Amino acid sequence: MVMDFIGDQERARTRTTRLVFLFIIAVVGIVAMVYAVFATGNMLINNDPEEPIGFWQPGLFLLSSSLTLLVILGGSLVKVAQLAGGGKAVAGALGGSLVHPDTSDPHLKRLVNVVEEMAIASGCPVPPVYLIDDPSINAFAAGFTVDNAVIGVTTGCVTRLSRDELQGVMAHEFSHIVHGDMRINIRITGLIFGIMAIGFIGWICFRFIGPVLLHTRGGEKNPGPAIGLALMIAGLLLMAIGSIGTLVSRLIQAAVSRQREFLADAAAVDYTRNPAGIAGALRRIGGVPSQNRMNQAAASEFEHFFFTPALATAFATHPPLPLRIAKIENRSLDEVSTEILEAKQEIGRERIERMEQGLPADAPPPPPVSAAAPMVAGLAAGAAPVNWRTRPASQVRESLSHLGDATPDSLAYARTLIGIVPEPIQKSVHDTIGARAVCLILLVSDDSDVRKAQSELLERELDEPTRHEVSRLSGPVRKLIRDHPEVRLVLLDMAMPALGMMQKTQIREYMTLVEGMVNADGKLDRFEWLLGRLLRSHFSSQRNVKIKGGGANRPLQRLSEEARLVLAMIAWSGSRDEVQAERAFRAAAQAAELGDVAFPTRTDCSVSGLDRALDRLQSLRFRDRAKLLDAAVEGVFADGHATVEEVEILRALSAAIACPMPPVLPS
Repeated sequence: MVMDFIGDQERARTRTTRLVFLFIIAVVGIVAMVYAVFATGNMLINNDPEEPIGFWQPGLFLLSSSLTLLVILGGSLVKVAQLAGGGKAVAGALGGSLVHPDTSDPHLKRLVNVVEEMAIASGCPVPPVYLIDDPSINAFAAGFTVDNAVIGVTTGCVTRLSRDELQGVMAHEFSHIVHGDMRINIRITGLIFGIMAIGFIGWICFRFIGPVLLHTRGGEKNPGPAIGLALMIAGLLLMAIGSIGTLVSRLIQAAVSRQREFLADAAAVDYTRNPAGIAGALRRIGGVPSQNRMNQAAASEFEHFFFTPALATAFATHPPLPLRIAKIENRSLDEVSTEILEAKQEIGRERIERMEQGLPADAPPPPPVSAAAPMVAGLAAGAAPVNWRTRPASQVRESLSHLGDATPDSLAYARTLIGIVPEPIQKSVHDTIGARAVCLILLVSDDSDVRKAQSELLERELDEPTRHEVSRLSGPVRKLIRDHPEVRLVLLDMAMPALGMMQKTQIREYMTLVEGMVNADGKLDRFEWLLGRLLRSHFSSQRNVKIKGGGANRPLQRLSEEARLVLAMIAWSGSRDEVQAERAFRAAAQAAELGDVAFPTRTDCSVSGLDRALDRLQSLRFRDRAKLLDAAVEGVFADGHATVEEVEILRALSAAIACPMPPVLPS
């Protein structure tokens, strides 16, 4: 089970190792070439017939290789530090502007809606969306993790594609988000920049330092002109070496990127069950007269991030459009190529006709059509579902088998869940103040005494605008989650982009308030705690604060104590008494192969203990995360069924260990 997403995470680690190995080979070659330049120059300058200098000069090799590695490593670290902000840094470098979730522009509203559907269907937080003011049709996904990923789109992509085509493009980009491609892309950018720094140093020597020394005066004994000439020659050679290194790096980049594009295209078809959507977008791009080139200066640096090539380069980071379409539609390449050529000719004739009539060459894009999206049968917006209070084991395991991946059914269900949320609440979660209020309401207890304590806390600590929104939305939101508990995580996911717009001081104050709401009764409510955990994890990722735990490479046996606590938390959450809880725990522990371990009491499952356990489980290797989640399912179904509340705790746990789980469909 769960091996598509998990396997891709493991393969992403392998690809990163292979990529680093290839770049090490390239760096070794550059070090050798730089040494050859220095050694040859030293032999020519110090050409003493009585004491000739050989090509091998250990001291010079140590100096030149150290300087070369310092430049490459320093350049790479500088670029990676610039991109430490994750997807936001890439979007900012490309001139992107944040699309407010509550936008009234019909094109952008449709875009936000499509992104929300894809995120909820795949179990990911809804990423912020950035708009790049460029007429080309393109998009990208960037970030280190699903929590700090962003989606970037050009104005051409937003205004010139149909909804199905836009959804195909977004499905392609979400595949990059959940399958580890974004991290590789950022690392490639840093490595290439470091290698390019060699050429930049050479350009400085040739253009500035060398000419200054060449024109110094002081007679025949002045070594400045000779040194200046040598630096100019060395600068030219370093520029050539930097170009060769960049050339090799681009070849490596292209080899890595092209295969991932094919896989993302296939994933988009799997997600939407609509090959015409993504194929139509590629066809529309193929018909763009300007060859769909971007005007952004930074586009070359991030070429491998985009949906299609952003610039005309000698090293294609993407497969040819006809080949991608042919693979999507399972047709011959010649047939598709001829079809695209004929379409281009037709577009050209239409442009000429419009210009002869005194009209703009390109027809204005049609307004977006909000066609009714398919929903899960048996549930209209606002209608109460029949027999949706429990979930069968088969459906829970089906969702786990698609970790991070949307399916056509989960996409339809995501539309249904969004449709359940009344329009006023949807507008509220798209606004920062409203999103703050809705997430606080999700933490309100059903116990009247606890609710009174929480109310006093909010009255004392909350700012007036947010307090007003809490008061206004409390009734509708609580009724919504009482009737449809499955929308709690949906509301949280939809609120993430608006919450991400808060300032750091606001985030600190808000998280203090969240902790106060969770601990108001002095008892542990598992869902409230996991909800607070997800908020904290999201804000940490946005601020580039890494959760403790190190690399994801530790086996489950080394984290058995942490797994024991988490499985006990799951067991206690769905049990009426200790006997039932222990039976659920034993089933889960057996599935996780933990052996005959002690059953933790409710007191053992404290907030601080569970927080520490989840912090350490971040270092759990991905294939063992699959085992842990499968074990949690065994615990949930030890009594033969799972309530929606139990399933939502399972989904929250899955998100907490970076394994986004799609919503579980009703039977």
